[in-house]
Amino acid sequence: MNQTFKFIIFVVGYFQLGLAFSHHGFTAHYDVSNPVFVEGTIKEFRYINPHSFVYVETTNADGEQETRWCEMQASSQLRIKGINKSSLQVGDRIRIEGFQARRDPLGCEFGTGYLADGSLLSLRTDSGQSMHSPLLDQGESQTIFGVWYRKSFPGAGIDPDSVQYLTELGARASASNNPLTSNPVYRCSPISPVRAWSQPGLPTEIREEGDRIIIHHEFMDTERVIHMNMNNHPTNVARSEMGHSIGRYDGDEIIIETAMFSEGVVRSDFVRTTHFKLIERLRINKENGDLEVTWEAEDPDYYTETLYGSRILVRTSLPVGRYDCAPGIGHGAQMDPSLG
Repeated sequence: MNQTFKFIIFVVGYFQLGLAFSHHGFTAHYDVSNPVFVEGTIKEFRYINPHSFVYVETTNADGEQETRWCEMQASSQLRIKGINKSSLQVGDRIRIEGFQARRDPLGCEFGTGYLADGSLLSLRTDSGQSMHSPLLDQGESQTIFGVWYRKSFPGAGIDPDSVQYLTELGARASASNNPLTSNPVYRCSPISPVRAWSQPGLPTEIREEGDRIIIHHEFMDTERVIHMNMNNHPTNVARSEMGHSIGRYDGDEIIIETAMFSEGVVRSDFVRTTHFKLIERLRINKENGDLEVTWEAEDPDYYTETLYGSRILVRTSLPVGRYDCAPGIGHGAQMDPSLG
């Protein structure tokens, strides 16, 4: 089947599913339909990855003092917005419009903040959509190599509803996996190539080094090596979360085949076995210069069908920085004390 036609088929077939599942991590922990307003004095600002937090000393309806917390984007994402660890000072007044945490009455997701110096910090829209503004690079437009930045939803790609294709064995594995508390991101894991492409607000560099292609995601400081001089995966390679990748050129496109995965998840709610295999196709959209990363995955032990997905990225002039993840930090630590 023509690859372009195949791409159109699964984009149309999964578009609505992509919208439904793209923000699972946020809505699982915070209620978009329940806005909250937090006003008081900053008690602590934790400027860290994978999630930053601001703690605010407030007065509740009974006139009692209490400390409320609001989760923010990763410090790497805040840095791109010009926010550093000194931007929110202990003792400063702040007013936050956010979204109520589902499992802690004192928690919220940071939407918009009105800071002491009169400035405004907007991290999410009123509907809960994460806000990111990449520095676009209008340089080379027809090469896959360079630095890229994932688009915002809608328009950032699609995700399959993996649950509907589970085998009986896969259903049991999925039922025993709790993405609310066991998300590997809380332990500073990139999880999988699919998850690494999906991180919003952070750049990814693709470069060529001899007979290898390097895909460097700032997310979790992940560096993938694509071996372009191999036809098969070595049998002595240790299994890992990111697997072992070999690649080849198909005209202007790059095809990556990855295997040798360890057992785990593809994303927090998408389980996999060691038989999981992934094929990614990287190509430049000739009309707008976007990088289209489409993928298909097979795992016959857990899924009855091949699963398809994609991510769309734009070229950026942002430098790839250090992520320096702090284990056990994130909404998982707030929801499950054993992770803290």
